[in-house]
Amino acid sequence: MKHFIFFLALIFSGLSFFYFNKEDKVNVVEDRTIRIYASASFVAKWGPGPALKELFEKQNIFKVEFIESPDVAMTLQKLNFEKQNASADLILGLDQFDIARSAAKIEWRTLPALSDDMISEVAGALKSQNQFMPYDWAPMTFVGRQDLKVQIDQLDDLLKPELKGRIALQDPRTSSPGLQLLIWIFETKPTEQAIVYLKALMKQAHSFSAGWSGAYGLFKNKQADLVFSYVTSPIYHVVEEHDSSFVSIEMKEALPIQIEFAGIPKTCKNCEGAEQFLRFMASQEAQKIIMNKNYMLPVIERAKEATEFDAIKVYRTLPIKFYDQEKIEKWINQWTEIRKNEGL
Repeated sequence: MKHFIFFLALIFSGLSFFYFNKEDKVNVVEDRTIRIYASASFVAKWGPGPALKELFEKQNIFKVEFIESPDVAMTLQKLNFEKQNASADLILGLDQFDIARSAAKIEWRTLPALSDDMISEVAGALKSQNQFMPYDWAPMTFVGRQDLKVQIDQLDDLLKPELKGRIALQDPRTSSPGLQLLIWIFETKPTEQAIVYLKALMKQAHSFSAGWSGAYGLFKNKQADLVFSYVTSPIYHVVEEHDSSFVSIEMKEALPIQIEFAGIPKTCKNCEGAEQFLRFMASQEAQKIIMNKNYMLPVIERAKEATEFDAIKVYRTLPIKFYDQEKIEKWINQWTEIRKNEGL
């Protein structure tokens, strides 16, 4: 009887070992999946996501699963709500303002030095923080057509009567480019002058779109003569439409910079894989893909050599800053108050 019981125990322990060992192997396989939250434009078949996924998986043991997010703000809200149960290993598409908004709510992993070859305009973003890696960037300015009849050299030129109702702008409460313009004005003019200028500029606006695409669509359809956009926007028209009539405007004022960052939340499950993907994003191969699909400048200078992007003149720019949320809210509230008082 004892032999029989011992025999059953052996079988049971063997089955248990097989079962749990099998489960561990399944978990190891599952752990190889990197869950990356990214925008719809990033993961679309015409965006950089699919090409990056294919190339990365060829070079690594990890698998990539993109989770489409309609809005970065919603992704951050989801992370904050789910806390330790969050499934995200990596968040893409953060900008300077998203980083400020998430600072008090979400904990991020400290990143090692992932590249020592970043261009000077972007490298400054790594001096003041070590939790987010830039992966593309572009200065922002006004974009028009070559046949524009009005000479634009500085912000004050936007107030010329010929441009009344002809400038497509974005709402800074809902749009990162809109917020960039607002901060640019407050950074280049004393506060009282900035408020006076904003009152005048609002009367020049065709409208304030909720996002960049709405404003750019108005400009593209010739309902507006100017739009606040990226210096890289004309390259899109050259490559995709063979149209070289679009131009970005150099201003006397130093231009603001829009940078897209990636960050790894501390709640990541596949932290190693997420870090490996970030290293990959800083490689020359990945940078070329992002540049050609996102129509933004690469953070590695040599990635744009012998391409259309190499011809882009990078105008004088403001140093990158991370603004605290309180200051951002103050500027937005001032903008909102001006609109309300002006009846716009």
